[in-house]
Amino acid sequence: MTSGRLSPAARQKPPSAAAPPDRACTVVGIGELLWDLLPDGPRLGGAPFNVIAHLARFGCRARYITAVGRDELGRRATAEVGRLGVATTEIQVNEQPTGVARVSVDAEGSPEFEIVTPAAYEATEAPDRRAVIADGGVDLVVVGTLAQRFPGVRSATRQLVDSADDAPVLYDVNLRPGCWSTELVGGLMASANVVKMNADEQAVLAFEFGLASSTIELFARAACDRFTLRGVCVTRGPSGAALLLDDVYREAPAPRVDVVDTVGAGDAFAAGLGYGLIQSWTVSEILSVATRLGALVASRPGAIPAWDRADVGLPQAGLS
Repeated sequence: MTSGRLSPAARQKPPSAAAPPDRACTVVGIGELLWDLLPDGPRLGGAPFNVIAHLARFGCRARYITAVGRDELGRRATAEVGRLGVATTEIQVNEQPTGVARVSVDAEGSPEFEIVTPAAYEATEAPDRRAVIADGGVDLVVVGTLAQRFPGVRSATRQLVDSADDAPVLYDVNLRPGCWSTELVGGLMASANVVKMNADEQAVLAFEFGLASSTIELFARAACDRFTLRGVCVTRGPSGAALLLDDVYREAPAPRVDVVDTVGAGDAFAAGLGYGLIQSWTVSEILSVATRLGALVASRPGAIPAWDRADVGLPQAGLS
């Protein structure tokens, strides 16, 4: 096996501006939609939603399947989803309150979440298959863990994945204390094509599933073999990230930034990863864009701050 380490120049090389234009794409996520109650005020969040909102910034047609309550927070959430460029047609309304999470941020900018239950997203139902496959089908499905604890959401996710035919399924692990089980995570990994996690989650999953863990590459290859995956990505905060995809392994450092808060930085990285999967970029190209986007979000307040394609080294007129 190779070490997977790149030269500094190769690590930072984005997809070439002279490359063929990005192809138009449709992305669909399913999971929680909730308000993160941060010390400086509420911000809309939910890990899979954050990924989808960033994919909309890349220029994708974006949809999100979830539910909100018949309350003011639900109305505000739906309006904010639309403002962020994500279609609101798949947002359901039910009698549970709109989801919220109490968030505290430590001195290093790392968040801690207290998830409030019950919440409307817990009762999300299966979408209309005709709506999911409209406009030429689906190019990427994004799922997380939190909402998948509920049988109805898992059933809806299975139907979504089946409706999306051969589209890649990106599972962003995002383990929250008390909100996951080994059986649940194992089932989600088995239903995905590419799995993304952070270094702490890698250690947990290596233990839970008895996977090799002396190096990230050995862990990633063991996970791919165990769950029949195309790829495994491990983020390491300021140390960068590693990606094994289609048997090619690379590592890349993270750009140096002044961290404001890390809320949503991993979700932004996942969006870069997902977009690279859609566009069939090389592993090095995916890591270049994903690490840039993750670092950019960490340097700005909130999980979905303003950014554009030029901020991550891509041409503005990339989409056909």
